[in-house]
Formats: sequence, C-alpha cells, structure tokens
Amino acid sequence: MKTKKKILLSAVPIIAVAAVLLSLMLLRGGRLAVGSEVPAEVRFADSVYTLSSDDTEELRGIFAGKRLYRDNPSCGFDENASVKFGDSQTFCIAKDTCPIVYWKEKDEYIKLGEDEKTQLYDLLKPFGFLFPCV
Repeated sequence: MKTKKKILLSAVPIIAVAAVLLSLMLLRGGRLAVGSEVPAEVRFADSVYTLSSDDTEELRGIFAGKRLYRDNPSCGFDENASVKFGDSQTFCIAKDTCPIVYWKEKDEYIKLGEDEKTQLYDLLKPFGFLFPCV
C-alpha cells in the first residue's frame, strides 16, 4: 500500500509539470491582429502601391487571427515582396510559393491555407506579383 501511495505522490507533480509545459507550448505563439485603419501598401520589385480600402480589408481578413510562430523556414523572404500595414507591420510573402508569411518586426511567421494563399496571390497579381519570384 505504501508503494502505491509513493508512486501516486511522485506521479502527481510530474503530471502537473507536463500539463504546464504542454499548455505553454500550445499558447506560446500569439494570434495575429492586423491593426491600423490606414490602407495597406504592397511592395514588389522596388515599386510601392496603395491598396483600396476593399482590398485592404480583404488582406486583413486573410491575415487576421492566424497563429504566430517562430521558425527558420527555407522559403525566401524579402521586403520587395511584402505588404505593409502602417509602420509596425511588414509582412514578407514567401517568394517560392510556400504558404508562409514572415512578420518582419516580430521575427515570427504565419502559415496560410492553400485557399488563402491563392486568394492572396489573386489580390496581389494586378500589382505585378508573380510567384514564384525567386
């Protein structure tokens, strides 16, 4: 009986620590909130374009609520293929068709679904964005 009690008493702290570590890993990355009511700017091949309010809202909808995470993907990112919301949110789009976007100021990434990536490409195509653009 004493052995079972010792095992139970030693297992409880281990389980508690594991639960805390798991919750920290799951909550580590925050959710992306695209701020600023100003129109977004897109930058491609050294040209800068200002999006209409409708296109800006569509872009916010694509990015909003995505989970942020830290990584070191092999996709190429560059400000010459980016979208900017105000002065604090520069999102560099993977130049090799990976569905990943890099938030430069935070040094974090978001992953898009294939449908969202297609929607993003369609939105940016009139401004000269062609992918892959490596």
